[in-house]
Amino acid sequence: MKKLTQVQRTQMFVPAIFFLLLLVSLFVDPLDTLMSGYIAILTSPSILLTDYIVVGGLGATLFNVATTTLLNLILLHRLKIKMTGPVFAALFTIAGFGFFGKNLYNALPIYFGVYLYSLATKTEFRNHILVLLFSSGISPIVSFLMFGIGIPPIINVVVAITVGIVIGFVLPAFNAHALRFHQGYNLYNTGFSMGVISMMATAIIQTFTPMPPLPSAVSNDYHVVLLIATVVLSVFFLVCSYLYDPVSYKQYGVIIKKSGRLVTDFVRDAGVETTLLNVGLMGLLTVVLILVSPIQINGPVMGAILTIMGFGAFGKHPKNSIPVVLGAVLAIVLIPSIEWTMGPILAVLFVTGLAPLAGRFGFIPGIIAGFLHLLITSRALSFQGGFDLYNNGFAAGFVAAVLSPLFHTFRKAKEGDPA
Repeated sequence: MKKLTQVQRTQMFVPAIFFLLLLVSLFVDPLDTLMSGYIAILTSPSILLTDYIVVGGLGATLFNVATTTLLNLILLHRLKIKMTGPVFAALFTIAGFGFFGKNLYNALPIYFGVYLYSLATKTEFRNHILVLLFSSGISPIVSFLMFGIGIPPIINVVVAITVGIVIGFVLPAFNAHALRFHQGYNLYNTGFSMGVISMMATAIIQTFTPMPPLPSAVSNDYHVVLLIATVVLSVFFLVCSYLYDPVSYKQYGVIIKKSGRLVTDFVRDAGVETTLLNVGLMGLLTVVLILVSPIQINGPVMGAILTIMGFGAFGKHPKNSIPVVLGAVLAIVLIPSIEWTMGPILAVLFVTGLAPLAGRFGFIPGIIAGFLHLLITSRALSFQGGFDLYNNGFAAGFVAAVLSPLFHTFRKAKEGDPA
């Protein structure tokens, strides 16, 4: 039998993870409870912060995570896309936000819009796969227009699907230009792009109807269960790294030396085995953060954890992540008006999107970036109306755009600096 390469084995075990999750979801709740909960998820307006555990229960939420991710895996298989670092990050981001905001129903119109863009520009659809995978971060606008503002039946379906398609069509071109704004120091580049589009959409919608208050209810009932699941998943990646190559840690220096600035593919640079080691370590890093802080795991927090782990293949590692996390934590500790509520908690986790600033410019600049990010995130949310699930990516784009030229000015590039 022909021996499988590490990439091919990764192509196999990632679907296996989510297929296993699908099976687990079927045993968490009775089938009728699960299905009614799943329908509640599909018909939810889904804007930030809609915790699907509150909406449909844990079983339905896990079912949503599994089915949404597996659909994207099927698409990748049909397009013969390899499991690169960016693709791995996108898949785990999709899985993470399957806990709050993403579902099969609200993502498809946006995907179709990206497909139409490829036809209109006569480019290969597979060339836009990363934008497509991350594009579901703005999918709540489809759910909101369909279920959130009381548009008459039939009209709501037409309006929601049309808007989703238009956004999907516009996003690939806009996303390419947005990268220049922050010079690649915001790992959540598509989140920034979608934040700008969401801001425009919010302004238009508010012209015709008042925006409802953003949901704030979250469920911490499964904190211990989800914490154990995070530990198990992290250890699983560490074990896979060891089984693939018992000395994969010897290449870990290659990852640590990288700033993480876009586009940094750890699979390409250090190999699958060492990348899986980093993914597992990033998962355990979040566990440590949760244990030493007041953070409780709910749907949104679980989404952040899986996103952090996913980007362990695409720009994040402990060395460049810890400084920005410390900066965000310092903002909560030092500013009396900021408390450990959901907004700041998610900012502490998602601030790792600015990890390349610490990777490129050092520990203190990383702390400064994390501190400012936490101050800006809540303001960014009010601008984009909750349609951009990657709100921290929206905020991080502005932080990176302001700080990167300043840091460049006071820290001249040296030969051999990490890319």
